[in-house]
Amino acid sequence: MNKNSPYHGLEETQYKKKTEELIKEHPLKLCEIKNIALFCWDILWKTRIGENKSGINLKELDVPATVVGYFFEKLFAKELNTKYPDKWRGCIAKDEKDLVYNSNPYYSIEIKTSGQLGTKIYGNRSFNQQGAKKDDSERKDKSGFYITVNFFNQTITLIRFGWIDFSDWQPQKSPTGQMAGLPDYVYSFKLIEIQGKYRLESPIRLVPGIGDKTAKKLNSLGVNSIKELLSYNGNDKNIIKPCKNAKSFLNLE
Repeated sequence: MNKNSPYHGLEETQYKKKTEELIKEHPLKLCEIKNIALFCWDILWKTRIGENKSGINLKELDVPATVVGYFFEKLFAKELNTKYPDKWRGCIAKDEKDLVYNSNPYYSIEIKTSGQLGTKIYGNRSFNQQGAKKDDSERKDKSGFYITVNFFNQTITLIRFGWIDFSDWQPQKSPTGQMAGLPDYVYSFKLIEIQGKYRLESPIRLVPGIGDKTAKKLNSLGVNSIKELLSYNGNDKNIIKPCKNAKSFLNLE
C-alpha cells in the first residue's frame, strides 16, 4: 500500500475505524450524499430526448448502464455545484476527480456506478496498471474518496461512501479481461453503506438466500421488491426466511 494512503501501516482490522474517521472529517456528509443522489436519480429518469412528438422519454429506451452512470455523475456534480458554487464543481480536466472540492483537492471525490444486479463495483482494467500512459501527469489519481452507486434498471439499490486506494483495484486474471474489481475488505471496511428507505425498492433477488427459484415463486405472489416482501400479508410459510434475510440485508434487525 502506498505510504501516502491514510491506511498505510494499519492492520486490516483497523481499516473500518480509519474509514469512519475519514468520513467524519469530510465536508460532504452521508445524509447529503444520499439526498443529492436520490434527487439526481429521480430527475435523470424524467429526462426527455428530442422535442414535441419526436421526443422520447429516457424510461422508454434501453440505455446502457455506463451511459446511465455518466448522466448520473454529471447531474450529481451539477447539483452539488448549484448548492455550493464556491466549494464544489465538476471536473474540467482529465487529471481531476469527478467532484472537485475547490479549497482542498484532497477531499475531491470519484463516482463509480454499476448497473449489474449485485453489490459489487467495477473499474477499468487499467485501474491497477502502472505506466498505462507515458505522461503520468495526465493520469487521474485513483486513490481517494469515492461515492459508489449500485442500481438495477431504474432503481438505486445501494449508495456507499469511503476511500479506495489505487492498489485496492485488482485486474481480472484473464489477459483479455477488461475490468478491475475490489477485494472483500474494501466493501467491509473502506466503504460505508448509506442506509435509507430507498433500499426497500431493491429487487428481492438481491437478498442473500433468494435464488432464481425462490424469486420466481415470490414474483408469482406479487412480491417483486424488498418492500413488498416485508409487507407481504399472505399465509405462505416459505416467506418467513426470505423476510428475515431481507431485514438482515438492510440492517433492520
